[in-house]
Amino acid sequence: MADSVSWPRRLWRNAYWWRTDLRVRKQYPGLRQIVYFGGHGIGDELLLTGPLHELRQRGGTGLGVMTSQPDFFLHSPDVDAVHPVNHVDVGFLRRVGVTVSQAVYIHDRLPPDIDVPPKRHLLVEMTRQCGVAGPVELRPRLWLSPAETERTAQWHDCIAVQASRSSASLAIGNKEWLPERFQTVVDHLSRHHRVIQLGLPGDPLLHGAEDLRGRMSPRETGVVLAGARAFVGLVGFLMHLARAVECPAVIVYGGRERPDQSGYAANENLYSPVPCAPCWRWNSCDFEHRCMTQIEASHVIAATERLLARPRGPLAVERAVAS
Repeated sequence: MADSVSWPRRLWRNAYWWRTDLRVRKQYPGLRQIVYFGGHGIGDELLLTGPLHELRQRGGTGLGVMTSQPDFFLHSPDVDAVHPVNHVDVGFLRRVGVTVSQAVYIHDRLPPDIDVPPKRHLLVEMTRQCGVAGPVELRPRLWLSPAETERTAQWHDCIAVQASRSSASLAIGNKEWLPERFQTVVDHLSRHHRVIQLGLPGDPLLHGAEDLRGRMSPRETGVVLAGARAFVGLVGFLMHLARAVECPAVIVYGGRERPDQSGYAANENLYSPVPCAPCWRWNSCDFEHRCMTQIEASHVIAATERLLARPRGPLAVERAVAS
C-alpha cells in the first residue's frame, strides 16, 4: 500500500527530526539491531547473552545491547556495542532504521500477583522476541578474561551456597526456602568441603561458611562460581550465573515455576509437583507455601551428593525450538 503521508509532510518530518537523527547515528554507530530487557532484574540482564549469541550464530552483525550491567558483556564475541538503558532513544533508533528488540518473557499479569508464564522456556521466549527462529541453546554466557580464569583456581573444589534472595532488586517471596534448612545443609557439607556463602549483605548468615555476602561484584561472583565445584541455591540470578560459567547446581525450586520453564536440566532441580504448582505468584499463597516446606534439608543434601558424585563438566546443553 502506498505511503499515505504526503511528500510535504515527510519533508517537514525529516527537517524537524534531523538533529535528533544525527545525534542517534553518532551515538549508536554501525548498529543494525539492539537488544534490551528494560526491567530491574539483574538475572534478566544476564539472560540477554542468550539471544545475542543466537543472533550472532545466525550471522548477525552490528549487534548492540542496552543494559544496566555492562560487565556481563565484557569480552563477549556476540556483541559489537554496549550502551546504557535509554528508553527515550528506543523510538529514535527505530526511526533511523535500527531493529530494536525488547527481549522479555512475561507479557501479562493477573491479580493478585500472578505472572502469566511464557508458553516456552524463558530463554526461548526472549530469543523469539529478537526475531530468531529454529533451535536455540538454553544457557546464558559470561566470557572470562585469561586473568579472571586464572583467579578461579582459588575457588576450586569449594561449594557455594545462597541462603536467600529476599534482599534482591526483585524480591519474590515464593522463591524463598527456609534459611534454617540451608543451615542444616551447610552443617553437613562443611564436614568434608570448603563452603562459601554468596549473596547480599541482608541475607541470613550461614554459620560454618566463609562469608562473601556483598563482598563481590556480579562479575567477581561469576569468577567464584567458575571455579567452584557446585552451587546450592534458589531460582534467580545466581542460578543463571552458575549456568553461564559451567558451574553445576542444586536448585530449590519449590512450586512457583517449573525447571523446564526457567531452569537447566544439567542441574539437580528440586521441584514440588503439588496441585497448585506452578502458580507463578510473587508472594501470595493459599496453601502455606507447602511446595517449599515439603522440601527437607535431607533432600537438598542428597541432591548435592548426587551432583558431587558426577564429573564437574562440561555440562550438557539443552536445546529448544523458537518458532
